[in-house]
Amino acid sequence: MGCIDIPAMNGLVDRIVPEEQKTYGIFQVWNGEGDFAPDPNQEEGEYINAIEDMIDCNVIGCFQETAQNLSWKEYTHSFVIESVWDSTFVMAIFNIEYELGGNTDPGNGPSGTYDLTITDPEGTIHGDGYTMVTWDNKVKDRTIIMPVIYGTWTIKISGSGLDGIGSILYSGNYNIVIESDKLE
Repeated sequence: MGCIDIPAMNGLVDRIVPEEQKTYGIFQVWNGEGDFAPDPNQEEGEYINAIEDMIDCNVIGCFQETAQNLSWKEYTHSFVIESVWDSTFVMAIFNIEYELGGNTDPGNGPSGTYDLTITDPEGTIHGDGYTMVTWDNKVKDRTIIMPVIYGTWTIKISGSGLDGIGSILYSGNYNIVIESDKLE
């Protein structure tokens, strides 16, 4: 009696019944942007003192030390990955930009900080966490590849930047795009 070579049999079946070809298209699931700002629950005196310190030190020299003494407003966003898409990836692409008044370019040194977390529907956190940005190493098209987990995801981001009149001296903003693919 002979033996059947199962791997060889599998190859034969694959040639007889080819796998169904799937076509996927990449699309934008969500996008959002905003300006960083001090925490509105912070004492107004601390905020005013920070602006005065930035003016007194000509902004470039010591703004980072002053910025670290403020707490920053946290922004929350959400997006959904649908199971009907049969996605193979989820990707966040983001940009963070800081500017000094008068279009000053200090060349290098710290430009600001941000804290980014992306939480999937199972509670796992993806993202950079707390990060310092420098003038000569900007956050441009930074990409985070994440697993496909269906359901509602949450993005939390905060960062250094002044709002209102203070934004003339120092501002920070962000742009986030979430992309995935789906079966067409």
